[in-house]
Amino acid sequence: MLYGSQRWLFFRGREAGGSVASRIQGITVEIGGDTTKLSTALSKVNKEIRDTQSQLKDVNKLLKLDPGNTDLMAQKQKLLTQAINETKEKLDALKLASQQANEALAKGEISQSQYDALQREIVETEKALEELEKQADKSAVALQKIGATGEKLKSVGSSIEGVGQKLMPVTAAVEVLALQQ
Repeated sequence: MLYGSQRWLFFRGREAGGSVASRIQGITVEIGGDTTKLSTALSKVNKEIRDTQSQLKDVNKLLKLDPGNTDLMAQKQKLLTQAINETKEKLDALKLASQQANEALAKGEISQSQYDALQREIVETEKALEELEKQADKSAVALQKIGATGEKLKSVGSSIEGVGQKLMPVTAAVEVLALQQ
């Protein structure tokens, strides 16, 4: 986990690769006096994101089979919130890295292509965050609709029960008449 108190002192490294996994490869940072690659520093949060996405995918498959399952909907909302927080953490780390990358680029410690790759990674993470937030909003609305439907059914059930209670004397009178004949 990357904390705000850790300082990003400098970047240096080889040319960044083109794929998403290797996009920030070769950029080295010093965190708390310990020199490490940016990709290594982000590996824990990336693993957490992958694990959460895997769980979310499983819940979504189950929701296709049982769309009204409130337990699954609640799990989905919880996982989306977790994924949003993890993605925000990654985005914060990338933005901190970007601030130092500006200085490192000016000093010639990283190449323009490494800087551009870092900026692309930031844009991709922002888009992923936006998509997760949209999914969370949709999920929350669905949960609210299910809750509202449940309350309506409860209200209808109470009304029917009330009508039944009111009809009990009439039913008893009809029974008495039927027995007399």
